[in-house]
Amino acid sequence: MALSYVPLMVLAALAVVACLRLASAAIDVNSAAAAAARQASLAHTPGEARAAGADGASATLAGRAFTCQPSNVTVDAGAFVPGGQVSATVACTVRLEDLYGLGLPGTITIRGTSHQPLDTYRGTTAP
Repeated sequence: MALSYVPLMVLAALAVVACLRLASAAIDVNSAAAAAARQASLAHTPGEARAAGADGASATLAGRAFTCQPSNVTVDAGAFVPGGQVSATVACTVRLEDLYGLGLPGTITIRGTSHQPLDTYRGTTAP
């Protein structure tokens, strides 16, 4: 009977690790999307917004290569006018192939999106 508990405990431990890895990646992705949208909202042109957003997300995800590798950042500066908004979407691939025995897919992509308003009284320049 004791021999049957060991494999079950190993599988339970692997399931906990998978859940923690996915939760950590979701938190990291949402945080990176918020940072990217905030940095993009402070820029003066749509091009600067895209670059600043990518930099903000990269800085937030620095050191998170274990749970979030690779990542993709998309900054939408379509409504880049005073009173408009920018949005940032961060997609991150979480590796699960090292957790054997759970029947999980090799990788899962987690996405997070954040919107940030542009200041109504701030000047912007056309693209």
